[in-house]
Amino acid sequence: MRLALLAALVGIGLAAPQPAPQPAASTPAEDALADLVQGYLWPASDANVRVAEDALKADASLTDMTRERFHDLEEAMRRGRRSYPPAPPPAGGRFAVEMLSVKVPAGPDVPVLVQLPSRYDARTEWPLMFAMHGGPPGTASQAQAGAERMLKVWATAADAAGWVVAAPALTPSVTAGARTEQRLPYEVFHPEQAKAVIAALRAHYRIDSDRMVSTGISLGSNYSIAFATSHPDWFSAIVPVSTEGDSRELLLRNLKTVPVYILEGTQDKNIRAISGPRALRDILSSFGYDLTYREFGDRAHEGFQEHYDDVLRWLGSRPRQVYPREVLRMPNAAITPLGRRVHWVEADTRQAFVRAAVISPSRIDITARWARTVKLYLHDRLVNLDQPIDISVNGVKSPIGKVPRSAATALANARARGDERLIDAAEVTVTVPTTSDAVAIARGAYEEMAPKHVEGTLSFWEMYATRALEERVPTLGIEGVEEALPAPVNAAAEQIAVRLKQVDPAGPLASAGLKSGDLLIELGGEPFFRDRGGVSGLRHWVIRELRSEPAPYAVVVWRDGRRVESVAPLKLGPYAEPKPTNGPDLEIVRWALAGSRVFWRAPLAWTATRTRSGTNPRESPNNGPTAPR
Repeated sequence: MRLALLAALVGIGLAAPQPAPQPAASTPAEDALADLVQGYLWPASDANVRVAEDALKADASLTDMTRERFHDLEEAMRRGRRSYPPAPPPAGGRFAVEMLSVKVPAGPDVPVLVQLPSRYDARTEWPLMFAMHGGPPGTASQAQAGAERMLKVWATAADAAGWVVAAPALTPSVTAGARTEQRLPYEVFHPEQAKAVIAALRAHYRIDSDRMVSTGISLGSNYSIAFATSHPDWFSAIVPVSTEGDSRELLLRNLKTVPVYILEGTQDKNIRAISGPRALRDILSSFGYDLTYREFGDRAHEGFQEHYDDVLRWLGSRPRQVYPREVLRMPNAAITPLGRRVHWVEADTRQAFVRAAVISPSRIDITARWARTVKLYLHDRLVNLDQPIDISVNGVKSPIGKVPRSAATALANARARGDERLIDAAEVTVTVPTTSDAVAIARGAYEEMAPKHVEGTLSFWEMYATRALEERVPTLGIEGVEEALPAPVNAAAEQIAVRLKQVDPAGPLASAGLKSGDLLIELGGEPFFRDRGGVSGLRHWVIRELRSEPAPYAVVVWRDGRRVESVAPLKLGPYAEPKPTNGPDLEIVRWALAGSRVFWRAPLAWTATRTRSGTNPRESPNNGPTAPR
């Protein structure tokens, strides 16, 4: 059994599709673990769930497991589902394109086109290319057409390399009104919607979650960057094609564990400027991140499909980093909120900066700012759970002792994340110290990462999407100033409150019963920190996580010497076109009118620069095959 597990762990990076681990002769105890895993993670009915949960609670040995028995649990989890729906019979050596209709949170159903490789067999795990089209589309039919194009451009290379290609029609991003030079109302494809699509794909096909890659052309490329910077443990790599790029260093630092392969044309007129993707190249290279950048001097806004064979070969040696020894969570101002959990580190606030490193098998060092606590999800591939663990937070040591391996932790977290390959053996929460020395260490670590590259103008896609959010929530209906917390409140380092000066009785927070003079301490569990924007900073993150359906946000104020709690249901309002401004921005007009079109042409001679960890060898001119128009 342990040999099978070792093969799964070591062989996970091979380029060819890998057979799913098959159980050898098992003991009754191992069979019971396998049944528990199947019933808990992939139940056939609600009754199966209850049986699995009862079994988990009844067996005390599952809460303090030996390394050997936990390995048996892992092996049962890594084998995945016992069965998958049968693939349709191939015709002429190829599978027909399948379409799934996926219900996603806070949006319309998403049609997903799927092309299986001709060798597909549900007994074997297959890598996934998650391919998103350009846009935003004007109609659902345009979104469908975009998905069809994405499937077409990847089909040949993916079939030869043995990859599943899935192209979602980005119906959640269909525009909601007329385009003007200043306005293009649409919602981004949210991470939770993409996650729902991936979950549906993994329920239908045997996909290796350690070899899932996100790619896209135009808007789809920007979504790939957004998903990887907000959830860097989702994909093994990203492949942005004809991208607007990004010049925000704080955002891009979150790509520390995500390899990036970029294809771009110098003559691309559907982005602000070629300086956008070049800034992305320069910043990632300066960090020493895993990057390949190819820019074609005579090419424009297109797909570059003749280079996908090279891309897939490059991806074959880059499986997902499941347990990186260093983790960075860098807060930023992007439209896609950064997940609180990044790999094996989870902050208790949205604004937290966290840097964590495994120093030895029994020691972890953490630097954290703008957080009260940090939760660590541990595994024997990070530390030796048979020994006491020492954790240092901002220079303050916290001897933790031994942390038991738990099947309940592993299964509950795998089910919550929808990924049986992200296995947590144990978890522990540490408090961020508030001493002046600890605060100085955290501040210094954050300031060391101050951006060194000049930040460019916000990309078209994000500018329009941000304006749409601001249009739908023009104000939170409160005004206030920063103020120190009252003494009875147990405060985190640098935590403050906001003294409300005005409260709009018709504003979004009116139902919480706020009053002028209240000291606002938290909203949605999020505290305020000194010099982090106060009410404007609050609105900045709130509107980025609101959806069309209301969600409850806990509100905590200090009033008349005591803590008062209430709840406000918040949601995005209707689109409300603002009054026209002074003259049109011709660059914006050009991008807006282009809409969801993706431009193709036959490739001519090209030049490219390829960058990895800062090197820039030149490539020779080449003539590729004709690309679809």
